Order: sequence, then structure tokens, then C-alpha cells
Amino acid sequence: MKLVKSLCASALVAVAAMAAPTTSVAQEINLKYHAFTGKGPSNLATRWFMDEVEKRTEGKVKFTRIFGGPLGKLSGQPENIKVGAFDMGEFSPVYNPGLFPLANVTSLPFMTGDPMAHVQAGHELFQTATVEAEFTAMNQKYLFPGQWGSIQLLSHEPIRTIDDLKAAKIRAHGGAAEILKQLDITVYGIPWGELPAAAERKVVTAAIIGAPADAYAFGFGEIFSYWDDVDWFYFPMPVSINLDAWNALPDDVKAVIEEVRDETVVQARILLEEAEVEADAALHELTEVVKFDDAEWAKMIEARDATYKSWADAREADGLPGHQVLNDFLMILEKHEANQGS
Repeated sequence: MKLVKSLCASALVAVAAMAAPTTSVAQEINLKYHAFTGKGPSNLATRWFMDEVEKRTEGKVKFTRIFGGPLGKLSGQPENIKVGAFDMGEFSPVYNPGLFPLANVTSLPFMTGDPMAHVQAGHELFQTATVEAEFTAMNQKYLFPGQWGSIQLLSHEPIRTIDDLKAAKIRAHGGAAEILKQLDITVYGIPWGELPAAAERKVVTAAIIGAPADAYAFGFGEIFSYWDDVDWFYFPMPVSINLDAWNALPDDVKAVIEEVRDETVVQARILLEEAEVEADAALHELTEVVKFDDAEWAKMIEARDATYKSWADAREADGLPGHQVLNDFLMILEKHEANQGS
């Protein structure tokens, strides 16, 4: 009996050790961060956050930083954080709508032309009880928005009308795909890594993608001739931490992390806009900017509103408060738009 009790106690200690951040004899806390891609715009904010936490804790917290996606793709980030394959990372509800169906409201199309207001509204929404529950269900604590990039349209032929959209073969995801489906337009789900070749061969003739930074960095300005530089939606990419790892942190470290994470909301947008200066100028040189006229834009807004209703109705059909979350987010967004304008 003593042997059984000893083995059980040992097992409990082992499980607790797996759930906790790594600590040394000197009580240095090591948190493992995994990026699904290499160093770049998608993790600018997280790198700033980690630098600040290390500095403000005077080295008490250290991050092991793993770049290039050796532990999994973007779509696998939530599950890997959940099980503790690593402690912290970015993910997107766009790639995991089944796991974060309500958080994905932040990817709906044409919500605002103010990216700073949108990212601040997302930060507030993700801390509401209803949406935070999605993170908790995945054994995660939400930290901050990460890089909230603009998603814009590039094409081989100018697109100025809804009929032009219908004539194109468009690669899209997230909110852009939702509104195209509302307009009864076929959406092509080409994986990102295959998209340049597909666009060159005109398997797709248009793409609604991260721009200007990603579009320029991956050569789409040399593939496509036309660019609609209006933000179709903002790509939500929250950063979260394994909940067991978070709970194991001492209170003083939690306080520093929460202080830095709130500062990261604005800093993330500033860093991205600075990184986009060169890309924006280059993409304007490489492409011709085209836009919808007022009459066509009015039709798009009508389709947008119908898309919102369809999105909320679909969540309600799944037993989720889709209309409440949509209305809450629109109200939060309106508040932050007003604050930006004041």
C-alpha cells in the first residue's frame, strides 16, 4: 500500500511539473513561444511583448523563441497551446472557426476603416465572459491581439463592380469569403503556399489577401496588375498562453505580463504600420489602384449587412449567442472609433 501511495504521489508531481513553466534553481521562469512562420510582420508584436516582459521582470522571465513553424502550422496552434506543446503563440479564429466561433466575429467584412479602433475593440471583446469562455475551453488565457493585418483585393483585371467580382476566380477566406458567398460568388480555397503559382497560372484571377505587407513580400505586386487598397476585413490573430502555465506564474510576473499586454495592443498596430511603409509605396508603383464607385459600394454594404445577419443566424442555429456577440462587438467598435476621432 505504501508503494502504491508513493507511486501515485510521484505521478501527481510529474503532471504538475508538465503543466508548469520551466524554472531553474535561481527561479528563472522559462516560457516557450512558437511562431508558425519565421520572423516577420506576423510576430512583430509578440517579439516586442517578450522583450518588454524580459526587461521589466529583470530577467526573471525568459522566453524560448521558436520560429519557422517546426512544431506545427497556424491551424494547429490552438491545440498545441492547449496540450502544452509550447506555452504561447499566435493563432487565428479564421483558421479555427469551429473552436472559436464567436471570436471569429472580428473577421466579418467592412466593419470599419479604422484598424486601430478594430484591434482595440477585438482586445475588449476577447475579455468578455462569453468570448473568453472559448479560450478557457481550449485551456488558454487570452493575452493580446498580435498582428491584426489588413486584407485587401488584388487582381489580374480591374474589379470595379459586383459583376466584375462574379466574373473573377477569387481566392478568399474569413470575412471576404463570407460576403462573396452572400453574393453567390464561388470562393477558391487555395492554400497560401500554393497561391503565387496558382495566381501566375490564372487558376485564380484575383486574391483577397494580406496587403500591402504580405502582398509585396510574397511577390503578388509583380503577379497582379490591379489593387483595391480598401480593407475588406482585418485578420484577427490573438496571442494566448496555456492556462496551466499562466496559473503557475507568480502574481508579480502576472502583473507585469498584464501591464505589457495592454500596451501591446497599440504597439502592435504601430509596428505593423511602420513595417508597411516600404511595402505600400512599392505596391503602388507595381499596380494600378481601382475601386468600386458609390453605387456599387452601396450594393456591397447591403451585402455586408446581410452577411452579418447570416453569420449571427448560423451561430444561433448552433446554440450560440450570435446576435448578442455581433451587437456587442459593433457597439464596442463604435466606442473605439469615437475615441480615435476625439
